[in-house]
Amino acid sequence: MISARSRVAVIFGASLIALFFLGATAQADDKAKLSLSAAVSADYQQDQIQLVFTAQTESADSSGASAQLIQSLNDAQKRLGKPPGVNISSGAIQIYPIYGQKNEPTIWRGRAELVLESQDILGASQAADKLTGQLALSRVTFSLSDRARRHAHSLLTERAAQAFREKADMTAKAFGYEKYEIISLEMNDSGEMVGSRPMLMGRMASADAMATPALNLQPGQESVSVTVSGWVLLR
Repeated sequence: MISARSRVAVIFGASLIALFFLGATAQADDKAKLSLSAAVSADYQQDQIQLVFTAQTESADSSGASAQLIQSLNDAQKRLGKPPGVNISSGAIQIYPIYGQKNEPTIWRGRAELVLESQDILGASQAADKLTGQLALSRVTFSLSDRARRHAHSLLTERAAQAFREKADMTAKAFGYEKYEIISLEMNDSGEMVGSRPMLMGRMASADAMATPALNLQPGQESVSVTVSGWVLLR
């Protein structure tokens, strides 16, 4: 269940308000065209995690570096097994030479990524603990899942539409009109991180890594907003 602390921002000064009278003179039955916008936003608990582990190696040639990286990834995946609800995939793989004084490769270095993704944050954390001492944890990212984002947009769209209608009705009455007619609409949505807290970044594989505490990953919140703007005809 997604909980949200919502806030409604109905912008009067910031929204562009322009009255265009459709006649040479302003009379009581003239029609006015009005531009309005209304925005709503809410904070939602992030429910998806991505962990990126990195294997690094050095070798006298590129084939040796490649073989070592492949072996490291295979060993890591074997150690992970198939944790339920956790998607495991290969990320970027890079192999590049280090040149010496004679402008010839002296050693070859390689870097490969193993990516864990899940909506089960606890399950992903427990799976990641199996790689302690084997691979380096280089990045942790929290986000809203597609399902959670769609649900948020659905709720906020209804509220933004209601806020737009209320604003149009109130503005029409403020200018002495009885009603309004919507003649065009545009909707925008966005999202941004609010207090995301990736933990234990850059945790390195080392001989004493087993003494490192288990991963304690705490997701933050993400702000989702929907803005409805458009033109109304005052009657």
